[in-house]
Amino acid sequence: MPRAALTALAAALIGSATPALSPTPANAAPLGRVCLFQDKEGARGAGHVAWAIRDPKNSSHWIWGATENAEGDSYTAPGKNNGSWIKGGSWTQLRGSINLARYDYYRCINTASGKLTSAQQTYRQMKANGYAVLTNNCLTKSLAIFRSYSPALTSAYLPDGKFKAPNYYFTTSLNNSRGWERARAY
Repeated sequence: MPRAALTALAAALIGSATPALSPTPANAAPLGRVCLFQDKEGARGAGHVAWAIRDPKNSSHWIWGATENAEGDSYTAPGKNNGSWIKGGSWTQLRGSINLARYDYYRCINTASGKLTSAQQTYRQMKANGYAVLTNNCLTKSLAIFRSYSPALTSAYLPDGKFKAPNYYFTTSLNNSRGWERARAY
């Protein structure tokens, strides 16, 4: 056997003995997907975000929503209306949603899996737990929904959003995180 063929065979055999790595959001089969939407002018220029997640069992179905701070104050007590809303449908319906018409950009990340029911349950909790401008807002609620949807979204992929303005998080924090696609105009 020629030397080149032996080298190729040895490389193939050694390569096949390499242990398989567990999938991470960046290299996983894209069964799940989350997207964050940015309204640059929201909250007096600090920014505002909305969220969307894809149903891993039906890739043409999405749910999306946001928390709008219904009272317009820096604090809303738990149990009062914090302006949270949720919708569902196809990506085309999401893109045409009047609720998302004011957003400027969005960016997404694929996940190895996702559990829509967990995300919906977290949404219901976030809808009922009030609002606090620095620690329990549109951003932190979106991140909680993402994390419940896919536990693979660890801090390396989804950093903490407390005490961060949504515009800063959308650009700087996600630019420094793994796996996020570049921002796209909405």
